[in-house]
Amino acid sequence: MTLPSLLELTPSQEAVVTLPFDGGHLVTGPPGSGKTVTAAYRAWALATVGRPTALVTHSNLLSQRTAHISAPLSEGIRVTTFHRWLRTFWNDNFACDPPSDDVGEWSYDWAAMLDSCIDKPPNRVDDLVIDEGQELPPDFYRLCRFLAVRITVFADDNLGIGEDQTGVADIGRILRTTDGPLLLSGNLRSTREIARLANVFQVRPQGDPVPLPHRTGDNAVLLHCRHPDAFLAQLSQFITAHPDHSIGIICRSAELQRDIHRRLAARGHASSVESYISSDISRSVVDFTSHHVHIIHVASMKGMEFDAVFVPDLDAYPEDPTGASARRRFHVLCTRTRSMLYLVHYNQQEPEIIADVSPDLLERRRI
Repeated sequence: MTLPSLLELTPSQEAVVTLPFDGGHLVTGPPGSGKTVTAAYRAWALATVGRPTALVTHSNLLSQRTAHISAPLSEGIRVTTFHRWLRTFWNDNFACDPPSDDVGEWSYDWAAMLDSCIDKPPNRVDDLVIDEGQELPPDFYRLCRFLAVRITVFADDNLGIGEDQTGVADIGRILRTTDGPLLLSGNLRSTREIARLANVFQVRPQGDPVPLPHRTGDNAVLLHCRHPDAFLAQLSQFITAHPDHSIGIICRSAELQRDIHRRLAARGHASSVESYISSDISRSVVDFTSHHVHIIHVASMKGMEFDAVFVPDLDAYPEDPTGASARRRFHVLCTRTRSMLYLVHYNQQEPEIIADVSPDLLERRRI
């Protein structure tokens, strides 16, 4: 993905970029409406007035992608993850790590943090732009309000797949925003066919239905494979035939990520393929410039987008298809692709989550 120019921004994106610098602002929009691009330009606008500005994401992979696309804008923007920003902020002001509760080092004692800020008000707080803000805990926003942080939050209730989430309405209430949420309109990413399939899994649309994109393409495909080797052969052919496409392979286990990477490398794609595994230090940094095939975990897919997406382990999704979490996960899966989506299963019976999807929306093939 390349960053569009200022002249290419939509009117609703321009309205967000030029919001007043003071106070708190809340922005929402459907998948593909350009939230990450607009967040990058909003951070750029804030940085132009000379204040330290941080563009904060919920995950390390999204932080790397955002840094990649926003690099042409300004050196004044610091792209970082939520945990990294919070720990840096706390060390800069209190010379120690933020207090954690009994759950673990990534779970914070917000009451103790607030007490510390009351006793010793921080000397410096960045202006913040938050992407995927629904993934951050409500106590974080309470702390931001107490500190009077200049903050712009981009969030979407329909994309929340984590455990410690804050709804859009709750973010606005906590921050006491007065001008929102502002809505980024339209789907600038997906084809009409992909958007129709994604709508099947949407839990609760916000406001009026999102108009379908004008750009058209092929239907998503459900591949019933007789053996993993058959799928890997098809995937290898696809990579060879589409050297200019960004390709995302979204897995539910790190073991499968490593196995697919090894098999693709053995088929001659070592220079094209890269895996992101957060727990593996040798695979925790990605290069979006030199690799066009990325094998990622489903937990890291938020905010990512590719020309084509493969889900190679549909049998590993046994959840109740009527459950909100399962539907949100599939909604996010479908909306990661710009044009092509391939869902792969091996069992004779179709996974329940997609078994009732109409052939008009999901083409069936056997290999």
